[in-house]
Amino acid sequence: MPMCQRCQRLTIDELVENDVLLHPNLGALKTSATEGCDFCKLCWTALQTASKTQLDKLLQGKSAWEEGKSWTPTIWLRGTHFWDSGTAGTRIDVSCGKLRTTAGGFDHERDPEENPSPGVGDWLEVYEVPGKPSKYKLRGRRTTFDRDPDLYIPLIKQWVDDCRKTHKACYASSDKEMPTRVIDVSFKPDRVRLITTGPMHEPYIALSYCWGADTSGIFTLTKQTYPVMTDGAGLPVGKLAKTHCEVVALVRSLGIRYLWIDALCIIQGDAADWEKESVTMARVYGNAALTVIAGRSASTKDGFITNHLGKDKSRPPPCQLPVDGTPISGTLTIDLRRSEAMGPVFGRGWCFQERMISHRAIVFGEEQIFYSCSGGYYFENGQTRPNTLRPKFLQQPEPLPLAPRQIPAATGKAPTLTATEEILKAWYTVLTNFTTCALSNPHDVFAAVMAVAQQASKALPPGTRYLAGIWECDMVRGLLWRPCYHFQNGPMSHTLTTRPKSTFLTKEKGNVVRAPSWSWAAVEGPVAHVMFTPLLVSRYRDEKGWWMIRPKHAADSGAAKTGQNTVDRMKGLSLNQGHRWSADTRQVGVNELYMPACELHLVGRVARVKVFEEPVASYLTGRKWTKLSVAKAKSNGVLLSREGEPALKGADKWDHIVAIGFFDVREDRKGVKNVWCLPVARDMGLVLERRVDGKFARLGWFVVEREAWFVALKENDICLC
Repeated sequence: MPMCQRCQRLTIDELVENDVLLHPNLGALKTSATEGCDFCKLCWTALQTASKTQLDKLLQGKSAWEEGKSWTPTIWLRGTHFWDSGTAGTRIDVSCGKLRTTAGGFDHERDPEENPSPGVGDWLEVYEVPGKPSKYKLRGRRTTFDRDPDLYIPLIKQWVDDCRKTHKACYASSDKEMPTRVIDVSFKPDRVRLITTGPMHEPYIALSYCWGADTSGIFTLTKQTYPVMTDGAGLPVGKLAKTHCEVVALVRSLGIRYLWIDALCIIQGDAADWEKESVTMARVYGNAALTVIAGRSASTKDGFITNHLGKDKSRPPPCQLPVDGTPISGTLTIDLRRSEAMGPVFGRGWCFQERMISHRAIVFGEEQIFYSCSGGYYFENGQTRPNTLRPKFLQQPEPLPLAPRQIPAATGKAPTLTATEEILKAWYTVLTNFTTCALSNPHDVFAAVMAVAQQASKALPPGTRYLAGIWECDMVRGLLWRPCYHFQNGPMSHTLTTRPKSTFLTKEKGNVVRAPSWSWAAVEGPVAHVMFTPLLVSRYRDEKGWWMIRPKHAADSGAAKTGQNTVDRMKGLSLNQGHRWSADTRQVGVNELYMPACELHLVGRVARVKVFEEPVASYLTGRKWTKLSVAKAKSNGVLLSREGEPALKGADKWDHIVAIGFFDVREDRKGVKNVWCLPVARDMGLVLERRVDGKFARLGWFVVEREAWFVALKENDICLC
């Protein structure tokens, strides 16, 4: 473990909460790293996260910041969170210029050794070697194929034990219903056996994983293998796929007897058994004592236990720094920070549901393992953070109370969300994340989110219907889903929505119809709904003032006849609970695996408009338009104009434009000269096509530009299919 002369003098104590000069400039650091100093290699590699332009300028001895701003070329270190093991984990910051602090705010006068923003810096992990504790008692650890490969077992036991003792929100009763079948891993040392649980109430572990593209040769439960898996001799573990073998060994090491794996507990190729078991995923994963998520593995054949991080030759190995320079104080290990990425499992639809439903999960991520529960995320490298992605309706052991907060009287302050609105807000967040995931069989779209919907249904007011992925009590907002690339920036904006396509698991060829056109499930790709900002919350509560559609079969109640506001009438229980937007009674509900068709019957204002050929950019030039991103509107939108009216010149040139429309799927725009507009709310509506039978189907959505024109239209009965 070679060190340069400078690094040989470094100690941990010297770095703790202290700025320490490492090298005079970036070039000196690079030279030392190239010449073989292990610690300088880590520091140099860490700084590669900065922009190449900045690094190139610094290596040339030039400023990497705006001309005229003072700067320094010096390379500094600073150790943080050694005593408190903060949420970021114990770390050594490496930066060009001293690490800027926020003690005086970012506007405080800069130290001469601090650099302007954006900074050039990153950080290194610090952790202890098992069996060699230091005075700092650090949380961080590392378990890879070449360093403490079996450390994951005591880590998991510690996390689970801490969770049981200290997390009230994670309380799990031992008296929970088990899946229909489980694998008894304690049957014999080299064998397992499938059993039917019946009235059993025993702890078990569930596995969440990717099957992989090539499933040939993988042993599964079928009608033919059922006798082999259930007979007295049991099944040799060696017959199982590598991932299945490894999870059997893990479950045994954790002292649990029973294991659930879909491939071995659901009869493959038996449609009736699959449909029966698919609706029970909320129970399977929700009642599990622990879910093991094989995140880093893309195939059942690859296994998931071993962390191959150390095999990456481009990644410098960890090194040690002495605590205070004396032999008795020992050393701490320094390493590049590890990714928190989950791996291939993260983008799979079924796996998304499985981790959302699980109360406790251990994730074998790409570069480290971590534990997830209602209390938060706990990473192998010592980092922690709250679990903000798991909604409260999935954390409650019992349904939410049926008497949530009433909507307060108008005070001019931001409205307080009712319990129903809080659940819906969480549901839409879950849905957006779910739509980023892929499914091997596009027809599984409702089945793969069913367990989450079932739990949401328990928390929503009784009688709330689930129509092709949309809650009937929030139909107006539910219809106004939008592809993320139409209006958002960030990762989700890079993926276009498309029509679901056939796969090797579907019978049909070409496009797949798996949902009515008005459902978000009619497309593939990230979509999002109307946000729950204070202004929009108030607007969507106002049925008469903000809504532009109403159900044809509205609730017929005494309160409705007196004109009492629906939200007041339900005391916050729902938004429009008594309404029926659809007369369909079959293939609707949270327990339906397939919902390819469902008709909505409503009253609204619909008008045929012309798709204007002039670009949106021409219309928006010189306008103060803030309805959404101007750049997004220009690149994705089309102008919609009144039919039969010529464009006017001068000040009224654009008077005929009534909306800016967006097609859900770009290919659907080709050759379309006319569409129909249905305003759903005062600011937005749906772009429709009219079919030969007079019914309407969704093509996209639009932003209202001439509200008065839409309001003046005559109401008609409308059928959306």
